[in-house]
Amino acid sequence: MPWDIRNMFVSQWIVAPPVWIATKLGIHDVRTLIEIATLPFIAAYVATIWLVHRLALRWTSNETTAVAAAAIFALHWIPLGFGSTVYPRTLATFCVVAAAVLLCHSEPSEEAGRLGGTARPGPSLPLGMTPEFLAGLLAGVAFADRFSELVFLIPLLLITRRRAALLAGAAVSIALTVGVHDWLVWGSPFSSVRKFAALTLVERDFASRVKYQSPFWYLETLPRWCALTLLPLLWRARRDWRPLVFIGIPLVALSLIRHKEVRYLQGVIPFLAIAAAIGFTMLANRRMATALLAASIVWNLYELKTLGRKSMPAIVAATEIAKEPRLQTIAVSQVWAYGGWLYFGPRNLRELETPPREFDRQITGADAVAVYEDDLDQVPLMDALKRHDFVEWRDIHDDPAKAVVVFVTRGVFDTLGRERR
Repeated sequence: MPWDIRNMFVSQWIVAPPVWIATKLGIHDVRTLIEIATLPFIAAYVATIWLVHRLALRWTSNETTAVAAAAIFALHWIPLGFGSTVYPRTLATFCVVAAAVLLCHSEPSEEAGRLGGTARPGPSLPLGMTPEFLAGLLAGVAFADRFSELVFLIPLLLITRRRAALLAGAAVSIALTVGVHDWLVWGSPFSSVRKFAALTLVERDFASRVKYQSPFWYLETLPRWCALTLLPLLWRARRDWRPLVFIGIPLVALSLIRHKEVRYLQGVIPFLAIAAAIGFTMLANRRMATALLAASIVWNLYELKTLGRKSMPAIVAATEIAKEPRLQTIAVSQVWAYGGWLYFGPRNLRELETPPREFDRQITGADAVAVYEDDLDQVPLMDALKRHDFVEWRDIHDDPAKAVVVFVTRGVFDTLGRERR
């Protein structure tokens, strides 16, 4: 079973169906199934590019602005990189942008005329459902996908006049996707969100190596998620408040959370792209505007190197261990990085965390231990491995990812050596 602080609505209704269909078609290779699981997220990323274009066109009534916004978003390393993974914020971002598009269906375009465009009609919906209610439903799905995305409900409320319908849709969606669904999966309504709140707000425990960053961390890391060459364009667009509230409000809210990751800002990027595109269109010096836009796209693409630190060494370690039936009790740092039971199969897995805690107790009776190479500079870890008679078996590198070292008991090591001979 997955971690019980997670709501399973997206996992069971978005990810599981294509995987289930693939298994019925005879596909059972784990890597292939994982690639198939990413297909809904790739589709969401591609659809969000179109939605960014649509939203920018609605807000500005200018095709150049809309194209520029779509290009900035599509080629930003965060949505581009994570768009081919099962990281949940890709879907949440799709829901937030789609909700914003729905909410602007009847709002007048403030930029029309000023940017030389004409008004565009909004989307029509069947069954008499109001766009505001449907936007609320999408906001609820974004919340179920990742609880922190609820913060985007505030800017959504700011850009519409029919706030009651939006709130009603969000309430219905959250009641179904989190309340009822948690009841069916975990045995009590809203179980996942209550346990998540307890873990992050009360216990303040995280699986990440760095558990606390400064409240100004997102500003300190600004060049990683916002090319500095975009700043003149954003300044030029400062009078259009709508995309800015989708940037500023989530940024402040996420800065108050103790643990921070650049990828948490994925929902901000569409609106960052729209604001920059507005500035691009409004800047009088066209050569300067084009140069800034081109430099920004290259800058944001360059940060794709960040994803080079993926957990492939851990996956390789898991597949190597899975080949050896004698290795049944496994202690590893961050079980999720190794794919959990996807690769290990029905083995006894022990979580060492990172950096490892209670290491001596956790490796007692284990057949294999896998740790990050960076952690082996701790003398107590090496002493514990020697004391329990573990021998280095595999040293797996895939720079710049974190290297993994696998240890097995001497008895197993000697047996495997004899078999190879």
